[in-house]
Amino acid sequence: MGLTHNDLKSMTSEEGQKQLLERNLEAHRNRKWIVNCICVIAPIVAILCFYLQLPQAVGITVILFFICAITWILHRALDKKMELRLKRFKQEKRKSTIKLYRS
Repeated sequence: MGLTHNDLKSMTSEEGQKQLLERNLEAHRNRKWIVNCICVIAPIVAILCFYLQLPQAVGITVILFFICAITWILHRALDKKMELRLKRFKQEKRKSTIKLYRS
C-alpha cells in the first residue's frame, strides 16, 4: 500500500526529532571537558590547601572530591538517559515503519 502525504509528513518530523536528539547527545558529550576540568582542579586546590597549611584543608579536600564525584555521576547519568531516549526513539520509529508497511 502506498504512503499518504500525512505518513510522509510524520516520517519527516520523526527524522527531525531523531536528528535533534542526536545533536543534543553529541553536544552533551562535547561538554565533558567541564567535568574533566573540575576533576583536575579539585586535586590541585587540595594540594594547595595542604601546602599552605590551612586548618580546614581536610574539609575542603573532601568537599572538592564530593563535588567532583557528583558532577561526574550526574554527567554520566544524563548521558545514559539521553542515549536511552535516542535508542527508544529509534525502536519506536522502526516499529511504526514496520506497522506502516504491513498495513
